Amino acid sequence: MDTYYLFASSVAALTARVITHPIDTIKTRLQVRSSTGHEYQQLKQVILPPDQLTTNKFTGALRSLYRGLPVTLLFSVPALSVYLTCYETTKAQLALRGGLFARDDIFNHLASGCLAEVAAGLLFTPMEVMKNQLQTQTEVSSSTTNTTATSLAKRIWKTEGIKGFFRGYWMGLAVFVPHTMTYFAVYEQCKLAYARHYDIDHQGDSAQLPMGAYLLCSGVASTMGIMLSTPLDIVKTRWQISAAEQGAAFRLGPVDIVRRMWKHEGRWRAFTRGLVARIAWGIPTTAISMTVFEALKDWRANQNL
Repeated sequence: MDTYYLFASSVAALTARVITHPIDTIKTRLQVRSSTGHEYQQLKQVILPPDQLTTNKFTGALRSLYRGLPVTLLFSVPALSVYLTCYETTKAQLALRGGLFARDDIFNHLASGCLAEVAAGLLFTPMEVMKNQLQTQTEVSSSTTNTTATSLAKRIWKTEGIKGFFRGYWMGLAVFVPHTMTYFAVYEQCKLAYARHYDIDHQGDSAQLPMGAYLLCSGVASTMGIMLSTPLDIVKTRWQISAAEQGAAFRLGPVDIVRRMWKHEGRWRAFTRGLVARIAWGIPTTAISMTVFEALKDWRANQNL
């Protein structure tokens, strides 16, 4: 395992998460709302929750939107390190086999992305469980407004044990394995197409593209992955959050959540709730993290480290 990948991916995760966490909060709050009101009014409500109306609006909104950031950083930095390091390592090992798994072959990227998501999910899932509940405190119950990450972790441990932190892991794989496989397949093929178009050497994974190219390729790939995975992500998020109140969704599970959404929230429309916010969060998050990661890889190559 290349330890430099751990460093580069950690820097990438830290940078991306700090910048885009407020958008992630908005996305999560929109996904758990069952209201069918005007979208602008809903957006206003999730940006400035009722518990912040008596404080300075800007400060209150900013503080509210950064809820759950410490938990996110605690888990996402090592999770993305595992994610990207596993992807790069698997891609290199599969390339040694040649054939369908040659380094530039789409089957290599699909398989490497799948294994990376399965491994990283062990860290991403606890992060999602805690982060989602902290971000949506005012959406779930006014009684949880002052919940801290520590008290939330204690409550989950007391009521559910270790399995409470991994609620939704398998469903998360159902959501994000196709997302990740799609993302890396499209991302790598976009990079190859760009390198060929501009006659940039890309043999042996050595292509060094402009930062704008990494941003563009990642943006295209992220959009496709998000559109594919959003419906199941909404169901997963609601199931994880419902554990905070021990509600019906928590007891009955994801299938019942799907039925209720279909029946009471506008059928197909319910499964695209927060799609724009998810794209607005997913594209910059992925683009920033991958661009920083690729830039650090290119820097090391140029320094012959």
